[in-house]
Amino acid sequence: MVVFVIKENKKYYDIETMRQILNVPKSKIQRELKKQDTKIVKYKNLHLYDEQCFFNLMELIIVEKLEKIDD
Repeated sequence: MVVFVIKENKKYYDIETMRQILNVPKSKIQRELKKQDTKIVKYKNLHLYDEQCFFNLMELIIVEKLEKIDD
């Protein structure tokens, strides 16, 4: 897992790290990130997303997985 700390000790995550944690395909993460209005930080050829964005994404995916279980 790779967590980047940039500016004022804020945590940023790349797509690959989010994919490993959430255990979903990269395309799913990219689709959900496009739907959100997020601020992207570019660092050494990586697109990084802040912690709040990651938590929002985590919430959406968990809710989807729970709905699938209920069906």
